[in-house]
Amino acid sequence: MIQTKFPEHKIYLEPFFGAGGMFFNKRKAKYNMVNDLDSDVFNLYQVLKNDKDNLVKEFEIMPIHSDLLKHWKEHKEIDPIKKALRFLFLSNFTFMGSGEIIKTGTENPKSIFLDRVEMTFKMIFDVQFLNCDFRRFFIEARINDAQNTFIYCDPPYLGTNDNYETSFTEQDSEDLFNLLMQSKCKFALSEFDHPFILEQAQKNGLNTIIIGERQNLKNRRTEILITNYEQQPTLFS
Repeated sequence: MIQTKFPEHKIYLEPFFGAGGMFFNKRKAKYNMVNDLDSDVFNLYQVLKNDKDNLVKEFEIMPIHSDLLKHWKEHKEIDPIKKALRFLFLSNFTFMGSGEIIKTGTENPKSIFLDRVEMTFKMIFDVQFLNCDFRRFFIEARINDAQNTFIYCDPPYLGTNDNYETSFTEQDSEDLFNLLMQSKCKFALSEFDHPFILEQAQKNGLNTIIIGERQNLKNRRTEILITNYEQQPTLFS
């Protein structure tokens, strides 16, 4: 697991939150600040954090069937609660990074949702969420305790669309490396072994750890973890 390679930290920053898979599966830090450029992701967690009870009420009375999904494919929602529910269903969003998704079918989607909403709330009630470009996130973070701060980045992988509205460019990647180096914090970056990424890692004197291979219909890629710290040996190393 990637999180076993993380250093001890009191402050946790994550500029590309997504489904929160890393955040929900690591030990929670004392202070947490996370960000995602996708307004639907941001809205979902803001609703869970600030209006959980009404979200649950709306979900409990909402009919779950193909007509509703068809309607949501053709119409957007303005109300934050309905917008959050629409996003959950249309995106098959991995809820709480669990690998379980809210969907129609033989599963009981309401049971899955209600089981996880309380656990999610307990994890995020004191987390600061932002909705901005990662460059802005580093400004807003106002890092003043680099020694106790850890940054984890899982950006859109270079050379893939990765289901994001806009692809990550080489300039984006270079900017991210520069911001991480300037932060003076310990950090880890998940990526594929793209030549440009490896070049940036080498140029900045960073460590590259092979995590494993991912294969899809088009190709096979090696996933790597780039860090600016030496991994400390553990009982299971």
